Amino acid sequence: MKKIILEEKVKLVGIKNFSGKDKLIDYFLVMPGQEEIYAFSRRYTQRTYDLCKSGIRVNEISTRRSRDHGVMGLVNYLNVMLPYLSEYYDLKVAA
Repeated sequence: MKKIILEEKVKLVGIKNFSGKDKLIDYFLVMPGQEEIYAFSRRYTQRTYDLCKSGIRVNEISTRRSRDHGVMGLVNYLNVMLPYLSEYYDLKVAA
């Protein structure tokens, strides 16, 4: 698996999705001057929602370390999905 580093201005934003029986957080990639791109959905945890509700840089969260299992699950899943998302949506990778 290849480590992907995106441009500094790409953010990951989490939005609550409580429609249905499961509580989820829908994650979107946001670039300045462009629309939100749907990335993935994950199970709701309060710490991951607090971390991403106002947006966090993708490069910052992909290297974050924590003792919280929910946050580390998000970090690991993002690192797995990032090569796919950058290729599919043609995101700009840092040089």
